[in-house]
This record gives sequence, structure tokens and C-alpha cells, in this order.
Amino acid sequence: MNPDHNAAECAPQSQNMTEHQPQNTEKPNPVVSDAQTLGKGERSVNVDLFFIPFSEMSSLHTVLAQSWLSDDERTKVARYRDPKAQKKGLQVRAALRAVLSCYADLSPKEWCFEYSAKGKPSLTAQLRQQTGLEFNLSHSGDWLVIGVAQFHGLESALFGVDIERSRPKTDIFPILNHYFSSQETTALLALADESSQRQRFFDLWALKESYIKATGLGLAQSLKSFAFELKPFEQLSNVSLKLSGQNAEVRQSYDIAPMLSIYPNIPLQSSDTEVLYWQTYFGRLTNEYRFAVSLAHANNVAIAVKLTAQLSSIESLIVSA
Repeated sequence: MNPDHNAAECAPQSQNMTEHQPQNTEKPNPVVSDAQTLGKGERSVNVDLFFIPFSEMSSLHTVLAQSWLSDDERTKVARYRDPKAQKKGLQVRAALRAVLSCYADLSPKEWCFEYSAKGKPSLTAQLRQQTGLEFNLSHSGDWLVIGVAQFHGLESALFGVDIERSRPKTDIFPILNHYFSSQETTALLALADESSQRQRFFDLWALKESYIKATGLGLAQSLKSFAFELKPFEQLSNVSLKLSGQNAEVRQSYDIAPMLSIYPNIPLQSSDTEVLYWQTYFGRLTNEYRFAVSLAHANNVAIAVKLTAQLSSIESLIVSA
């Protein structure tokens, strides 16, 4: 879920910003994909992924998180009839603001957002110019992922992230005909058993969601208009990415490994590949949850991608913001 449409209501203070590194968080261990070095002036992007489980918050932290939201955001959170949905809505918005404040001398309350015609959120033009930050977020089941990107040497770029939970009761086969290309459907149905087919379904769904979130068109864009060629993992090259973070309780509760396997450059067939160069990454957080990152730019060759991942808790983010 993205933050709901919300008019920018605040005027941030002027800041002199240069290169931004996350503050108040453990320094992540990066993996450089598509390039061995990052030369001065080279076209590149830094992508930091924050994996955050939804959890109970104390009354004090709940009040603090609510104080960060704009009036419009608080109104929209209150519209959820389900108390659990209200808590998630608050945590999504508070976590985003806390993460962004790791990169700049701005309090969580000072961040302001604007929205595209199809509802994709971004920082206001003033804050994007001031900080050089792009973000995207997604949540599914118990997990929220926030991606923060800093592009270098590029006039414009697209960025989207997604996380998906494998749901054993979802009838995937009727959905294939509506949302998957013929190539994707054929490859999926060729797998040996229904369990493998179900896993592949949600893997592809995460990739496709990250793509349409990057374009900003959402479900207004047909999911059958593009296709990913996702081969069995044993046939794919991968890189190991350290999942930073000191929260041992979260690691143990969700059985999360200290290293993630990232599969870069999943082949994509799309009509916009003639004008945009896409670089897409896929990984598994746990056996139940998978995630994807999609990047696009007008450069006609791959750019250097520096990817990091960090495990955080909502309360630790609130305390450190």
C-alpha cells in the first residue's frame, strides 16, 4: 500500500544537502551489481531497502507517530473501519517519514508528498531537488518494504519496489489469463507441480508489481502488456547481500537469514524497452515473502547499481528519528 493521495501541506526549511547517507542506522553492507567500481561522475544509483515487520506499538510511540502525519493523512487513516488496518496505515506513513529522516536534516513531520495522476507518491519537487531522494514502498501480510534511491548522472529515472506474500488459498489459475502474458503462463504451467507453479506465480507478481509501480501507471497499465522471463533459480546467477540490522528478536521470529540471494537483471519484454533501459532485481526475504526492485532510465546501457538491505523495527525507527 502506498500513502494515500495527500496534498502537500508544509513548507520545508531550506537545507544545504550533498551526498546523503542514512543516519541513525547501522551502516549497510552494499552489493554493487552491473559494475565493479563506481567512478567519479559515473551514472549510477544507490538503492537502500528497509524491511520492517508490522508490530504492536506502545501508546507513547503511537501518539508520536500520529503527530508526524499531516491532517489529511490522519483523516485517511481514521477512515479505515478495521482497527488493524488503521494501525498498518499509521505505521506505513510513520515508517516512511522516519526512514527519510535518516538521510536529511529534516524531522519526520517536515516531509511533504505529492502524487501523480495515477496516485504514485513522491516527495514534492522542492524536496526532491533539495535531497536528491526518490522512494517507493510496498506491504503485504506482516511486512513493509521501503526503498530509497539516489540517482547520479541521470536527468530522470523510474523506481519501484514490491513485496508479496505467498498465499496458499489463492486460486492462481483464473488470474493467469487476466494478468499474465502468454509467455509467462506457458513457462509457469510447464513447472512440475502445483507448489512450484504457485511459488512462481507470486515471484512473477512481485516483479510485475514493481514494474508498474516504477512506471507510475499502476493497474491502469495492463499486466499482460509486458513479460518477465524468470527461469528456475538454479539457472540464474545471483549475488549475496547482507541484511544489516541488530534486531535479533525479529530475525528469530521470522526465521530470516543474515544473507539474501539477489537475482539481478531478470529479462523483460516490454514496448518501452526501446526508449528505457530496465534493470530489475528479485529476492526472497523468507520462504513466504519475496520482493522485487525495478529501475529504468534513458541511458542505453546498464548503470552501476549499489544495493543495500536493512532489517528494522517500527519502534526502533520511531525512537531514532
